[in-house]
Amino acid sequence: MPALVAVLTNCADAKNLGIRCARMWEYEEYSLTNTTWSGNPFDLVATATFTHAKETRTTEMFYVGRDTWKFRFTGTRTGNWSISTSSVNSDLDGHTGSVTVSPQANSDMKGFLTHVGNKYAIMVEDVDHLEGYVYQVFMNQQDYEQQHEHSSRILGHPNRSGLIADYWNNTRENGFDIYFFAVFYSWFRMGALSINDFSGSADAELDQPDLALFDTLELAIRYAHEQGGRIHIWAWGDNDRRQTPNHLGDGFRGKRHKRLIRYIAARLGPLPGWSMNLGFDTIEMPNAEADTAWWADQMNRTMGWPHILTSRGWQDDSLGANSYAGFGGNPYDLETTDKGPADYREIRQNLEAYRNKPSIYEERHTYNRWKCWPSRVPDPDRLNETGCRRLIWWETMAGGMGGFFGHFSDRFNKYGPFQANGPCGYHPDSIKRAFRTHQEFWKNGRLKLSMLPDNSRVSGATGYCLVTTDKKHFVFFVEDADSITVDLNGMPGSQPVTSVDTKMDYCEIDRGTLTAGIHTIHLGRASDWALAVGRNLMFDAFIIHKN
Repeated sequence: MPALVAVLTNCADAKNLGIRCARMWEYEEYSLTNTTWSGNPFDLVATATFTHAKETRTTEMFYVGRDTWKFRFTGTRTGNWSISTSSVNSDLDGHTGSVTVSPQANSDMKGFLTHVGNKYAIMVEDVDHLEGYVYQVFMNQQDYEQQHEHSSRILGHPNRSGLIADYWNNTRENGFDIYFFAVFYSWFRMGALSINDFSGSADAELDQPDLALFDTLELAIRYAHEQGGRIHIWAWGDNDRRQTPNHLGDGFRGKRHKRLIRYIAARLGPLPGWSMNLGFDTIEMPNAEADTAWWADQMNRTMGWPHILTSRGWQDDSLGANSYAGFGGNPYDLETTDKGPADYREIRQNLEAYRNKPSIYEERHTYNRWKCWPSRVPDPDRLNETGCRRLIWWETMAGGMGGFFGHFSDRFNKYGPFQANGPCGYHPDSIKRAFRTHQEFWKNGRLKLSMLPDNSRVSGATGYCLVTTDKKHFVFFVEDADSITVDLNGMPGSQPVTSVDTKMDYCEIDRGTLTAGIHTIHLGRASDWALAVGRNLMFDAFIIHKN
């Protein structure tokens, strides 16, 4: 892995941090020696403030062992940033320096994830240059990431970090560039899943984060980010399984959880490439909605950089995206129909219900899950091969709904069924191929930030349309069709048209150019087709991002 981090060690009495040069989206790390601390080192508060002519970012320092504290910085604008530190501890207070940020060196590496309206948006050149982002998560619990004490769980032991590259390659093979990790009580001891893995709710290990866990989690973040990808983290799990902070001796809002939140924010906050969900089945928590908002407020207050935070089932201004639960019948703010979403119409309705932030279905769309469900389910084939392929397209064509695919493990339970060689096992090659085609089609900003659904523009088949407000860009998706009639009225000039068979390996077919008007395009064979009309430029908006 290319070095993404520059590290400088300073003696505690050397207040000059020096002058650094950095690249956009590559974080800098500073190290300070502190010989005067006492008590719990994770409770010592020290901050570093980075000031640019156009913005200021403040981050806390974090303890890494012995007498060493570190802090990090990722530039969001080119140019000079001044640095100053502050703390009641004299060894960490009063350090100054500067860092000059130049444009990114690796074009694959993007910046922090944010949003424009209800679309996910990724920072590209800097904080003001945003590109539409298709947010689709992949999970492989059988082989890499799971809620069980098994030798394949990456976060189960420090010696398993070598599996990160394998998990990433598996994620890409399945057609995704976001992989999933669940932490739970491993924040305190790597491999722990619940409070039951400790001697009690006041176990001394719960008074400090596990540094080895953070080393591995950071490696997973950096590995994906370097290659243009991301990581989706579940901080906690299920309350009934004792996997939430409610079971800490001083409770959800107690000192132990606050200490951990500060450490997560300080150590991970300056790193691009991750988003975080509080947990699943949160309805089991006694004060779920209020505690969710409190957790997000605490994280947002101390991270220093923007990261999308969610909590499945809850809508709150503190959360960066709306996360829908998926079983129906529970008193959540956000929930699909039972085992939904049922269809494109429901997806679009859910997405458009909240236009001020993006949304995600955070119940896993597991291949053939309902066919293997322990009780009878209406339409059990909903997530068969055709259903999975169309679902991921529906989510994007509705305007950019986030999704969550992949599979559980045979060590899970009957509600996350998995049979390696059965009907609800690994994705067959045909689904992997279709998901890779979807990912390739939408990369590099094809989902424009100004695109809106307008299905009246497609006829002759079951189909969907997205069009930009300036009508320079159209995307159509049609099902089981060998031709499509499209309405391009209002489109300026002559624009190129390409088509892609979404069932096949990615291959763009040149369909020539078209002008404004209604046109019938013959596709040659019946399939599910995607068509793009217009020239794909990198950015579709220059937006002032306000933190």
